[in-house]
Amino acid sequence: MVTALSRDGRALVEVKDAGPGLSEDDKRRMFGRFQRLSATPTAGEPATGLGLSIAKQLAELMGGEVSAASAGPGQGACFTLAMPLAARG
Repeated sequence: MVTALSRDGRALVEVKDAGPGLSEDDKRRMFGRFQRLSATPTAGEPATGLGLSIAKQLAELMGGEVSAASAGPGQGACFTLAMPLAARG
């Protein structure tokens, strides 16, 4: 499920899934370069371990942030992109 909304001068995009979830180790490492998570890609695609690191760096360069949350393995995950909205003039 994808949700987009505006809150406190920021645009928030949340992507929630019912997938394999995130272990505590995954949560600690997931935004590091060349880090592969414990879950296998759903379509069997190859993983470089760079996607989340690049997304986080790009968001931060534009004044935003990327975060992830999960209740644990087997309980899905929620990824959030928060970006500042342009001031109206």
